[in-house]
Amino acid sequence: MTRGGVMAIKIDGGKFLIAGGASLVGSHLVKAMIAGNAAKILVYDPVLFDKTDSLGALKEDPRVHLVPGDVTKLHQFIEQMDGIDGAVNLAAYMSLGFSQNPWDAIDVNIKGHLNFLESARLNNLKKVVFASSSAVYGFGIGGGIAEDMPHKTNGIPAPAAAYGSSKIIGEQLCRMYQQKYGLDYLALRFSTVYGEGQHHRAANALYIIETYERLTRGQAPQLFGDGTESKDFVYAGDVARALVMALESEATDAAMNISGGRSIMTKDLVQMITDIVGSPIQPEYIEDDGRVRLKTGKGLHYINSKAHSLLGWKPEMPLEDGLRRLLGSLQ
Repeated sequence: MTRGGVMAIKIDGGKFLIAGGASLVGSHLVKAMIAGNAAKILVYDPVLFDKTDSLGALKEDPRVHLVPGDVTKLHQFIEQMDGIDGAVNLAAYMSLGFSQNPWDAIDVNIKGHLNFLESARLNNLKKVVFASSSAVYGFGIGGGIAEDMPHKTNGIPAPAAAYGSSKIIGEQLCRMYQQKYGLDYLALRFSTVYGEGQHHRAANALYIIETYERLTRGQAPQLFGDGTESKDFVYAGDVARALVMALESEATDAAMNISGGRSIMTKDLVQMITDIVGSPIQPEYIEDDGRVRLKTGKGLHYINSKAHSLLGWKPEMPLEDGLRRLLGSLQ
């Protein structure tokens, strides 16, 4: 069914492909789609980045099919998208991946995404959703960031700038396919995603786990500088809900922030984790030690009012509650 030129799509009874779906966000999305009574959920993922997939017991559901697909292989994508109603592209190398293997990162983030779109076009999918990132704005910025913020590259580590640029290209490829072929899409720009099943590739979210692990070893958590750098965290379950709403929405040809919408300083984050653990250990303040870091400015948060306007979405999980869920899953 179409309204205003955009084809309506429902999770209930629908068939979906999730590229990169064995990831943190992918596992929460699969869970949401199962709850929404999807008829088929094809997880297209070779599970290269992590030791194992994040799906766990979700793979036992007969509607979930894990396929070791390669986004750089167009013929595989075309074959697997046959009969699919909608698709989500979560597959990507992040900043660290660009630093370690820029050739593969370009192949996956740009050529792989182009294969995703071309396969969707050839199979007449109703709609696709692209997992973009707040990295499109750059790093080292502060205050409230809306979707019209330009990309900042001055003073940014080259791999991080390359990652953000790949997401900008990904969004523009979506626009090209919408304008040229009428393929409906939405691009969701995630802030720092955290939650159960957390992988070890995202520097900002990994900071939560590193702090927890130091505390459980009896070591002091570490804070860079004066601890006033700020982050914007969004719970993976809230992200999955946004992806579902994006698929079902009649909105198209738009990019929007999917964020917690709240700024938290790293010293407050560490204190929150320390309180959850129940540790008396105080943090130590250190200078940069060479590890991969994505610096932020004070008061950083990503304004998510556009997502509320177009999708009716807003974050629901309080940060402390989400942290308790994540840290509880590590025990």
